[in-house]
Amino acid sequence: MTDDIGRLIRTAAPGDAAGLAGVEDAVWSRVSERVRVRQVRIAAVALALAIGVANGGLMLSAPRPEPSEMRIFTVSAGLSPLVSLDVRG
Repeated sequence: MTDDIGRLIRTAAPGDAAGLAGVEDAVWSRVSERVRVRQVRIAAVALALAIGVANGGLMLSAPRPEPSEMRIFTVSAGLSPLVSLDVRG
């Protein structure tokens, strides 16, 4: 749009206001289009934030599962041979 406006201004004669008749309408339509796009972006970010907060709240209120009997096979079980050497890795 900027290039179109610049071209229209350059090609218009110095006293020719009729040649620039549609420029103002084009500028205002472009401004209103950008405002709508910005509003949609803000709404999308707000919706994503609300979904994230709701999901986090539900995860905090959900009951935690009981520890499994298979936890002895996890890395943090302390059954590594390096535990006796007090080596941390």
